[in-house]
Amino acid sequence: MNDPLNDFGFAPPQADLRAARRRLAVPAFAIAFVFLCSLLVQVGAVAVIRRYFPALLEIDWFPWILSMVPMYGVAMPLSLLLFRLAPPEEPASPRGKLSFPAFLGLWAICISLTFAGNILGQIVNSIIGSITGEMPSNDLESLTLASPLWINLLFAGILAPVMEEIFYRKLVIDRLRPFGDLPAILLSGLLFGLIHGNFHQFFYAAAIGLLFGYIYLYTGSIKTTLALHMCINLMGGVYSVEMLKKFDLVLFETAPMTAILDGFGGFSMMMSYLAFAAIAIIATPVAIVLLRRYLRLQKSRAPLSPAQWAKVLLLNPGVWILALVILYLFLG
Repeated sequence: MNDPLNDFGFAPPQADLRAARRRLAVPAFAIAFVFLCSLLVQVGAVAVIRRYFPALLEIDWFPWILSMVPMYGVAMPLSLLLFRLAPPEEPASPRGKLSFPAFLGLWAICISLTFAGNILGQIVNSIIGSITGEMPSNDLESLTLASPLWINLLFAGILAPVMEEIFYRKLVIDRLRPFGDLPAILLSGLLFGLIHGNFHQFFYAAAIGLLFGYIYLYTGSIKTTLALHMCINLMGGVYSVEMLKKFDLVLFETAPMTAILDGFGGFSMMMSYLAFAAIAIIATPVAIVLLRRYLRLQKSRAPLSPAQWAKVLLLNPGVWILALVILYLFLG
């Protein structure tokens, strides 16, 4: 049976909106399911481990296993059953390929977005801290700092980029494609940022999600976004973490020379990290100008009006459930 959303000219408007709600509800339900399923598996795993293998819970990096394996190994694969409820509409054909210089330009833009998003997140968290009297914690940073290099490489550098690109770019965007490129990019990017569940990551994750969404639609493949995602995570979630392990920033504030001499390797890593980031940020305006020629958005064959979008979003149980999950993540 054809999806009425693909045949607006041959289906009554009421059917069109029902089809639109269903198509949007599927990725919303799937994202909520991934979180809820992961949580249930984690609770069950903790109960079993506490009873039979309690020593594992004393390992600093074991929370990585408890959070990543249920999500990427159980919940995301099971979510494929939900995605089958809405047929995918992949990009009709690749609109072009990205050259290696274009890839480097996109990487520079991603680094700038990451730094800008981090700064904005810190500002928001500072405002929240001044209001509540308690600064929001960065659980991810605490986990990575407590984890050995091989754990961070495996989960942050490899597994997370692979699974998230398949899920948020391939599966989610393919269900949102009938709405047109711009809605698909905006919705997928916003969801990617929100599901991180904290302001430390929200702004840069959403911005990079928007960029990755367009790259996927332009190239028709997740290869480029996967490579960029790995580069970003390896730099921000692996290299920078190893740098912080080897260089005492707290000591540097009070006794800089002592900190440099005691952790010269970490200091050298920090200097190379900052130099690379500075080059990327300086190169970003040039990259944006040169990459403008790749900007080609396709519209929906039957775009929704603002009033129709309001009905599709507000009268959608999938959106309600996902909103509750996101609210819990940010407030939890």
